[in-house]
Amino acid sequence: MTAAQCETLRKAIDNLVDAKLQDILIRPGGLDRLLAHRRSGVCAPDIRNAQKRLEQTLTEMFSEVEVGGRSDNDD
Repeated sequence: MTAAQCETLRKAIDNLVDAKLQDILIRPGGLDRLLAHRRSGVCAPDIRNAQKRLEQTLTEMFSEVEVGGRSDNDD
């Protein structure tokens, strides 16, 4: 994993944490929403978008690793 990939992953994780913290601290009933999300998977749009960005980042990183791994094994 390169330094750039690590930084991209860190930013995606930070965005998700920030979205959850903002939802908890800024909006009324935030803690209840967070607990409901943990139980049911339903969440605020900002959190859902941050989760999608993290999933996309992970997918891109793993696809690069798989491609690199396959080419190394094919030689």
